[in-house]
Amino acid sequence: MNIPKLLRILTVCVGLMANLACNRQPPFRFLAIGDTPYSHEEERQLRKLLKQSEQEDFSFLIHVGDIQSGDDPCTDALLDNMRGLFQNYPKPVVYSIGDNEWTDCHATGGKPLEQLAKLRQQFFQDREVLRLQELQTEHQSVSAQFASYIENYRFTKSGVLFVVVHVCGSSNNKRTDDSASMEEFTERNAANLSFLEESFQVALEKQVAGVVIVMHANPDFENHKWDGFQETIALIQNFVGEYPGPVVCIHGDSHHHRIDQPLRNTDGELLDNFTRMEVFGSPHVIGVAATVDPNSPEVFHFEPYTVPTDPDALPAASVDQ
Repeated sequence: MNIPKLLRILTVCVGLMANLACNRQPPFRFLAIGDTPYSHEEERQLRKLLKQSEQEDFSFLIHVGDIQSGDDPCTDALLDNMRGLFQNYPKPVVYSIGDNEWTDCHATGGKPLEQLAKLRQQFFQDREVLRLQELQTEHQSVSAQFASYIENYRFTKSGVLFVVVHVCGSSNNKRTDDSASMEEFTERNAANLSFLEESFQVALEKQVAGVVIVMHANPDFENHKWDGFQETIALIQNFVGEYPGPVVCIHGDSHHHRIDQPLRNTDGELLDNFTRMEVFGSPHVIGVAATVDPNSPEVFHFEPYTVPTDPDALPAASVDQ
C-alpha cells in the first residue's frame, strides 16, 4: 500500500475512533428478507412472519427484491398485492428492486421497461407505500441528471450509513443481445456508480461507524464472472480499502443464506472489514434479524428470525465471520 493512501486511512481511522468516543449512539435492530414470496403458500407464511415481527423492536424492514417468482407474469394485481403488504407494515420498508419484478418479465410476455416505470411510480413516488421519509432518506432523483433513479437512496441511523442501490440479478440487465436492455443497463449502471461514489464520500467525510450496502444481486464477489457487476465490485473494493470501519453488503438473488467475507483487493488480499450477508429466499420464508450497535467494534450482528417451528427444519447457513 502506498504511503499517501496509508496516511488517509490512518487519518480516517483516528477520526472515527474519536467520533465514536465522543458521540455514543443508541443500538437498534432491523429485519431483512428477500426473494419471497414466490407462491400463495409463501405469501401466507410471510404475512405470518411479518405479523409476528410487528411486536419486535425492529426500526424498519428490508426487502432486497424479487417480490415474485420469475415464473409469474408481471401483472398489476401482483404489484397491488405487494404494495398493500408493504403499506400495511407499521414500520418503514427499505426496498431494493429485484430482477423478477421487471428485467425477467420478458420471459412471460411482459415489457420490462414498462414494468420498471410502474415499480418506480407505485413503490417510490407514492410515499405512503414504503414511508421512507420516516428514515429521512436522500434520493438520487433530486439531481436533475439522475431524476429517473428514485430507487437509489441512502439514510443514516445512529451514525451508520445505509446505501440502497438498484443492482439486480440477471447480470444487472446487461443483455448484449437486446439493444433496449443495453441502453437501460448503461444508463442505470452509470447512475449507480455515481450514487455509490457519492455515498462512499459521505461515509468518509462524516466518519460514520459503519456502512450497509443494500442491493438485490449477488454480484459474485468471489469469481467476478458477470459483466454487469464488474464496475460495482471495483468501486466497493476501492472504498473498503480506504474506509477502516465495517462494511456490510446485504443482498439476495441466489437464495443461499450466508455470512462471509468474500471480498479481496486487486492484489488478492482479504478485505477483512467487509462482510456479505445474503438473506434466505424461496422456498424458505425466514428473515434475518440484525442488531446494530455503533459503539461496538463489530457494529453488526445477524441471526435467523422465523416463526417458532421445529429447530431441525431451519436450513443451515454458511457462516464465516
